[in-house]
Amino acid sequence: MMGQTRKSDDGPYPDVRSAFTLTLLAMLAAAFTGVAFIDFGLLAALGIGQAIGVGAVATMGAKRVAEPQAERLGLRVLDLKSLPAILCLAPAVLLVSELDNFAADWSDSPSSIESSTEVRDADSFDSMSDFGESSSDSAFQEQPESEEGEPNELESQLQTPLINPDDPWSLLSAFIVMVGISPIVEEFLFRGVIQQGLVQRLGLLRGVTMVALLWTLLRPAPIAGFTRFVAAAIASFALGWALGIVRIASRSILGSILLAAIWASVGLGSIALEGRMELPGMNIQGTHLPVSVTIASALLVGWAGWTIYQEAARQFGLEGKKLPKDP
Repeated sequence: MMGQTRKSDDGPYPDVRSAFTLTLLAMLAAAFTGVAFIDFGLLAALGIGQAIGVGAVATMGAKRVAEPQAERLGLRVLDLKSLPAILCLAPAVLLVSELDNFAADWSDSPSSIESSTEVRDADSFDSMSDFGESSSDSAFQEQPESEEGEPNELESQLQTPLINPDDPWSLLSAFIVMVGISPIVEEFLFRGVIQQGLVQRLGLLRGVTMVALLWTLLRPAPIAGFTRFVAAAIASFALGWALGIVRIASRSILGSILLAAIWASVGLGSIALEGRMELPGMNIQGTHLPVSVTIASALLVGWAGWTIYQEAARQFGLEGKKLPKDP
């Protein structure tokens, strides 16, 4: 990643077109890599697809970032002074869950933490499953069913729930993928490689917004109804925008990685507690968060968001003066 850098003649890398290309390549690389390792199990295949597929694309893109690469990519120690504000953004995952709950009410479709945006935001491994379902006319359909008409092994794995809350190994595997692999590789690609170029080209607000839009493309959304689909897209964009601002304010990619991992932990925790501890609005279908929790979360997230945005604007101004301009 720190090898020879190829500089762009018309501005920092990547531009908008290159950023879209990197996003598309990451989606395809993760999907096809996961299919290659499907014999290890769906969850393991999705994790490997993320680590190898998205990680390879991110590394490839990082090599084209101008010097000083580490500083531009945010590869620095996280300042502990930024931790309180980052932690105060954690309840955003509760607000996203509540948004999905209301969308489910309006569309009369089931709502739960497993299918809502906050879980998918932090892991994105369901995109591999969605790819498999949408590719039924190709790789998956080429494997014939058994003589008894039963689904083949791959189709059976795709129809099996991704996380079994009663299986400790399934929960551990999900933790590794959702909390360990996905936040690291995705944040390195989007908030590290892509964002540093687009923010230099487009400015703070437009750059972070564009990255959030590209990140949303990688997020699977519920297809049970149009209302829930729109709510999931809005939630993904909002969370992606928050991650982008945290990255700039903290000056470290570790800030957005930490926040994404926290969101994933909350989602996975609600799944692990399903049937053991009732969490209204999280793991009980048809319920909502307590009003007091919703209001407290909104106030906390609002304060933290405004504080972090102000710091991001300040840091953006300082880094614009300090970093050398690309030719």
